[in-house]
Amino acid sequence: MVQDAIDKFNSHKATACLIEKDGEYIGILTREDVIQKITGKKDPKSTPAVEVMSSPLYTVDINMTKADACIMIAEKERRHLVVEENGNIAGVVSVGDLVPEEMISASRTGSELFIRVGNYGDQLLKGGVAGE
Repeated sequence: MVQDAIDKFNSHKATACLIEKDGEYIGILTREDVIQKITGKKDPKSTPAVEVMSSPLYTVDINMTKADACIMIAEKERRHLVVEENGNIAGVVSVGDLVPEEMISASRTGSELFIRVGNYGDQLLKGGVAGE
C-alpha cells in the first residue's frame, strides 16, 4: 500500500521507494507521486502502490557521469534514476542529488525543471559549471 512507502520515506528520510512484486522491482513511488496522485484524492492505507508508481524503472551504471545522469533525467522526465553496479541495484539518485537546490526551487513546473536539468548536464559536459 502507498502508506507503507510513506512510512519508509519518513523512517529513511528518502524521497523515493522502489516497488517490488514477485521478487522483481517493477516501479518507483516518489513523494511527488504521493503529492500529485494521493493527497486529498485517495486513501494511502487502501491504495496499492502499483496504482500510482512510476514505471518502467530507468537505470544507470554507477560509473555514469553526473552530466550524463542529468541529461538522462531530462530526456526521461523522471526525478529519480536507479543506480546499478554489476547488474545489482546500488541505490537511487534523485535530481536533488545532481543539481543545485536553487535550480529546483526556481522551476515552476516539472517541464521547466527537466529543461534546466538537461541544460545543466550539457554545461557539465562542456566544462562550463564552476566547482564541478
